[in-house]
Amino acid sequence: KKSPGEEWTANCYTCTCTDTNTVDCNLKKCPSAPTCKTGERLVKFQNNDTCCEIGYCEPRTCLFNSIDYEIGASFDDPNNPCISYSCYDTGFVPIVQDCPKQTWCPEEDRVYDSKKCCYTCKTNCRSSLMNVTVKYSGCQKRIAMARCVGECKKTVRYNYSLFQLTNSCLCCREDNYEFREAILNCPGGSTIPYRYRHVTSCSCSDICQRSVTPAIS
Repeated sequence: KKSPGEEWTANCYTCTCTDTNTVDCNLKKCPSAPTCKTGERLVKFQNNDTCCEIGYCEPRTCLFNSIDYEIGASFDDPNNPCISYSCYDTGFVPIVQDCPKQTWCPEEDRVYDSKKCCYTCKTNCRSSLMNVTVKYSGCQKRIAMARCVGECKKTVRYNYSLFQLTNSCLCCREDNYEFREAILNCPGGSTIPYRYRHVTSCSCSDICQRSVTPAIS
């Protein structure tokens, strides 16, 4: 028995005994779910009385190899030194390190970066200046031009296309260049411009592979 004015909860309803000795029941009001900020997620669970589903906000994380990383964190792939990940509120995004142009060389001649991803080859292949007299349209000038000099180790490796061992044919060749302009002296005191390609770096390249290089103008 309930007395007038007494309240109780039954089957997710809040009931009141009225002054007229009747029962007035209304569905129990549940608190609204909180609004989570960017970088947070809503976690819902049932209240102890199982009537209301309530929730709370917690920071979003990226689960990788059983480890939770916070939003904004970056981490490396333990299985691939050239791949890292950044954790965003939408999940983690892979970032592949782009290595500069590099030629093949034996493992013992490789110098890796701090992440053990990209490498350079230990070699005495380098650019060296030499004076060249350029003659063009009756005009001329002595210019210091760069050339590639040095030795590259010759190796033998397996060719998966030919199914046999092949020579590497490595040679110290131009790797990068830039165009420069010189002023040639002509008879009578006049001058003309002359554009040429100046080697800025060299590397041990495979001369067995055909390459197309633009002509000097």
